[in-house]
Formats: sequence, structure tokens, C-alpha cells
Amino acid sequence: MDDADLINEVLELTLAYQREDATAEERARLERLLLDNPQAVSWYLRAVEDSLTLRAAAAKRATEPLRNADDCGHCIVTPLEAADDGAAVVLRDGASTSPTEKQSNWIHTARLWAAPVAAACVLLAVAGVLWWIASDKAAGNVAGLLNSHVARIVNVSNVEWAGGAKKFEEWSFVEPGETLRIERGLVNLFLDNGAELLVEGPADVDLVSLKLIYARKGKLAVRVSPSAVGFSVQTPHAVVIDRGTSFGMSIDEVSGTDVVVYEGIVDLDVIGQNAPPRRRLGGGEALSVSRNGELSRITTVESTKFLEPPQVRAAGARTEPVITSVSDNVRSLETTKYYRVIPTGFREDSKAYVDRQHEWNGVDQRGLPPFLLGGDYVMTYNDDKIVTEFEIAVGIGQPASLYVIIDDRVPPPEWLTRDFVDTHWDVASDEGYTDNIITNGVGPGESIDHTCSVWRRDISAPTTVVLGALSTEIMARAAEDVERSMYGVVAVPFASDRSK
Repeated sequence: MDDADLINEVLELTLAYQREDATAEERARLERLLLDNPQAVSWYLRAVEDSLTLRAAAAKRATEPLRNADDCGHCIVTPLEAADDGAAVVLRDGASTSPTEKQSNWIHTARLWAAPVAAACVLLAVAGVLWWIASDKAAGNVAGLLNSHVARIVNVSNVEWAGGAKKFEEWSFVEPGETLRIERGLVNLFLDNGAELLVEGPADVDLVSLKLIYARKGKLAVRVSPSAVGFSVQTPHAVVIDRGTSFGMSIDEVSGTDVVVYEGIVDLDVIGQNAPPRRRLGGGEALSVSRNGELSRITTVESTKFLEPPQVRAAGARTEPVITSVSDNVRSLETTKYYRVIPTGFREDSKAYVDRQHEWNGVDQRGLPPFLLGGDYVMTYNDDKIVTEFEIAVGIGQPASLYVIIDDRVPPPEWLTRDFVDTHWDVASDEGYTDNIITNGVGPGESIDHTCSVWRRDISAPTTVVLGALSTEIMARAAEDVERSMYGVVAVPFASDRSK
């Protein structure tokens, strides 16, 4: 993609996002552009800044005093948001009167124009950026948009700042040496080297430089573009060094640091005299570092413990999770694999595994079985498809239907036919790989590689359900050479519990 195409796409997607009519695919595309290309970040920030400036000007114009010079020298004065048609208004000399029909019509007309003017500001912002692009100074300005600073806050959500801490506003800059101290809420930053950082309170985080964050406590999620490889997060217990990835961290200054890798690779250095050698973690792996420098496996990765990358966040009406825990019979530190629980997240193009790019889809354009949509689901580990002595324990926190999605290329195992019933519905798998030899389709029925059967078991009360191995067949080949997939797990609350 050349510069002109990149600029046009970023502006179009930003405009749709600000109008709040961007589709899920458009939002995901904008996120991907911002992740992959630091120049896209510069254009995005410039477009939004111009839009905010124009919106502020429109808001000021729409709410500044209205003056009707035709009626008197004093001029009637009233803010748009305070004056209602037919209501009394206050004259400059303090007298009170009711507006004339002419004055009321003037006020009403101004109100009608206020919303279109505000909306048009976004269009004007884009037009202004397009003019700016055409100027001779554009190339130099793009490079310098952020370079005089280190990071910019692009979102502040429900934040309560810690007592005595500096309070940052949306679109404000964060300079080297400044600290984010949050009691609660979420802050989203873009660094000018292409890294993106989410911080959730309670948190205490120093922006040391473009290359280093120091976090004493808090939840963090980091996405790093190729231009920012080497970006590091240091805690009192460990240092995580990015090698081109997205990862999450949960830091407690007293107890320790937990690290989970969503995609790519990180290096993990443990702080302490008896620290083990550097560990390299890949997508689908996680480790916990205690305050004493001891390592342990993290079995379940869930949203209550870790921030999720933006592209897989799923909003849901339920506050109580259906799937409360996932564990297996693998001895700790024999593996660094984890299970990821996505609350209310099962939908088209949901990622199926923590160690593959495979996605769940409907087998045709009718989409996924409707009873599965919005269910809690588990991203399992696809390499486990060849493990024969294997059990997964799934904690269910409320009455629900538990579904297992199993590859049709594998005979249903005994534990499945004993405890579950076949719904006679199917779900498709769309295989994808990080090396991009095979890419995913988008939407139901696209790029389908094989089908899976959906089996159901109804759970009447909170309990733990034990699932077995995919197959007892012993494989001599490596997992990536075996043409089958590990099963998926989805849980949906009973209808009377869906509003929780």
C-alpha cells in the first residue's frame, strides 16, 4: 500500500469511527493499520486532533449568546441549551420577558443547525487534512507529529486518578519521566514508535522512554509494531522484552508479575540473585513470577485477571461469567500453555486456539448456530490434539448448557458420547497461520477448511465438568503434521439466566 492509499484509508476509517457507524470489520481494520504502521498512527492522530478542534469551535458557536439586533439595543441573550421556546429570557439589564415569535423562531433555527454543524466538523477535519496532505510540508509534518513527544493518550475510560497524581485528559501528551497513577478505569496510549499500551487501574506506571515502561502495579496490554521491537516493560519482579507481539501483564507489587503472550514472542528476565536464565515465551504461553523470583504456570487466562487485546474484546450484558476456571492434568512448568476464557465472546471469526490463527465460523452464509452466539468460550491449545493422557476441568458458575465442538475427522471419544448429546448442528473451522501462507476469510461460510459437530450437556448447578482427550490414538508425528484439530468449549447460560 503506497502513502496515498494508506492516508485515504486511515481517514475514511477514522471518519466512520467518529460518526459511530463503523462496522466491526472497519474498526478491526483501523486497529490493524495503527498496529502495523507508525505513519498510520500519525495520520490518525492528526485527523482526530483537527476534528476535535473544529467540534469545539462548533460547540462554542452553538452555545454562545444569541443576539437579535432588530428588536432592541440591549439584545436578548440566552444560551441554546438553556432557553426553551416560549420560556422567559433575561435581558442584559436584568429584566425578564418572554421572547417574541420572531425571537423564538431564531432560537429554534439555531438549535436545528447546531447538530449538523457539529457533524460537519468531522467532514471539515478530513477536508482540512486532505488539503494539508497536498501541501509541500506534509511529509515533514507527518514525521514530526509525535516526535517532539513520546506518547499520546487516545482514550480515558471511567478513570479515577490517584490522590495527588497528575490528571491526564484525552489527547494529551505523556512526556518521558511522567507517571500514570490510576485508582480505577482504563487509559489507552499510543507511543510514537508504533507501540500501543492499555493500562487499567489500580495502576502505577512510569513512561521512562520510547523503549521502556516501569510498572509497579496494574493490568497492562501491549501491542507492538515491527518498528518498536525491543520495547520493554519492567516490574519489581521481571522484565518483559518484546520481539514483535501482543502480550498482557498483571502486576502486584507485593505478590508478583504474571505474563501472558497473545501473539508473537517475548523474552522474560526474572529479577533476583537466583533468577533462572532468560525464558522465551510464544503465543499461547504464560508464566507467573513470584516476588522471590520463582516461576509457575498460569493455567487460565481470563478477562478478570488480564486485559484483552482490542481486536478480541467483546461487550456483553452479563456480569457473572459462566465459565469460571479451566485447568488440566499437566504438571506445572512441564508446559507454559494456558487456556484463555473469552466471556460472551463466541461469534463469527472468533479465534479458536491460543497457538493458531484458526477461527470458528458458520458452515454457510446462515452463520453460526444461534444458540451459541454470545456464549463464554475457551481458546484451547491445538497442539493438545495428539495428547492421549489428557483431561480438562471446566468450572461452570451457573446453570448453563456446555457445548463441545469436535472435529468430524475424529471419531467421537467415549467420554463425549457418554456425557453429551449430539445437537446435529455443525460449526466450521477456518484455518490460518502466522506465516501468512494460509489466511483467514471474513464472515460465515468463507474459507472453510473442515466442519465440526456440536455436542451439548446441560448443567443444572455450579460444578466442574471434566473433559477427556480428543483421541486415544497414539501419533508418531508432530502436532502440526496431524490433520485434525483440538475441540472447542462454549458455555451458554439457561434462558432465565441470560440477563445476569
